[in-house]
Amino acid sequence: MLLLLAAGGCSHAPAEVAGANAERGRLLYENACSACHTTQAHWREKRLVQSWDGLVAQVQRWQAVAGQNWSPAEVDDVATFLNERFYRLPPRRQPG
Repeated sequence: MLLLLAAGGCSHAPAEVAGANAERGRLLYENACSACHTTQAHWREKRLVQSWDGLVAQVQRWQAVAGQNWSPAEVDDVATFLNERFYRLPPRRQPG
């Protein structure tokens, strides 16, 4: 019911956001989201997340629904954790 994201093993993909902390993201996710989630939410065929921006949007949406009031850095940390563990989306394009 909380975050709509996917299951799998850890990868060694680079962090999606400079300075993002996937370990802190894991802790935030486990404390705020995993009580309502099964890993099926992340790997099902009709998952909502199709891009990095979509992943961040879902993290922002569901942390607000859960009353977490996470900072943008915390949202990035959770999105980075979920991407490394489940989604393996391409890195966000850097402006330039």
